Amino acid sequence: MPLLLMFLSMRRVARPSPLPAVIVVTLVTMVATASVVAAADHEVEQPAQPPLARSPDFLFGWPRTYVGVAGGWLAASASGGIFDLTQELLTVDRGDFDSGVVRFQVGRALSPRFDLSGEVGFSRATVLSEYRDFLEGDLPISQATEFTQAPVSANLRVWLVPRGRAVGRFAWVPSRLAPYVSGGVGAYYYRFTQIGDFVDFADSSIFTDTLESSGWAAGAHAGGGLSVHMVRQLFLTVEARYGWAGTPLSEDFIGFEDIDLNGLQVTGGLELAF
Repeated sequence: MPLLLMFLSMRRVARPSPLPAVIVVTLVTMVATASVVAAADHEVEQPAQPPLARSPDFLFGWPRTYVGVAGGWLAASASGGIFDLTQELLTVDRGDFDSGVVRFQVGRALSPRFDLSGEVGFSRATVLSEYRDFLEGDLPISQATEFTQAPVSANLRVWLVPRGRAVGRFAWVPSRLAPYVSGGVGAYYYRFTQIGDFVDFADSSIFTDTLESSGWAAGAHAGGGLSVHMVRQLFLTVEARYGWAGTPLSEDFIGFEDIDLNGLQVTGGLELAF
């Protein structure tokens, strides 16, 4: 019995204490907790990346190509030959041949100061009239005169200041304002038509007819303008130009001097550069 008690007493003395395991678990827990807290602190302390701020005027590289549309007013010269006769006989004034004009263009920058573009324009004036000094009984002798022009031309634009400036190797910032002068050559299509009643001065009879002349004429123009940068790749242009062209009349107006296709255009438009 004493031996059994001694054996049991030795078993109680030899049983390992749970304290080291508790200490180990506690240390592991503390280390894990410290790691989590440190990671959280690292995430909080790391500043957020600010979004890239791009200026609306910033472009990647110098834009070489542009397309544009412009509209405005054409003040036609409308002098000499058939125009003088029309104004003398009919209730038509020189300013009646003024009209709206629209122009489309596609251009390419040859250098920072020179652009070359192809253009096509269109204008049409329609004038209702009657004879100034002749009547058909008590009724006016009426007709309509239509004057159409459609020039096709090549245009060289010279910038008086650069249209923009390079920043680094890739960025290009457009100038807010850029004046220019321009000039070009081309072919002017025209059609001059009179429809209605006319007086035959040989016997004072009145007849109804359509009189027409149409064709092409070589021409040139010169002018100047201002380009205003709006947003990103969009530009507003304001321009004044004067064109010169003339050619012999054909068909029903043979024998008159050359038709005058000269005129001043004042236009405003938009250009998209890319």
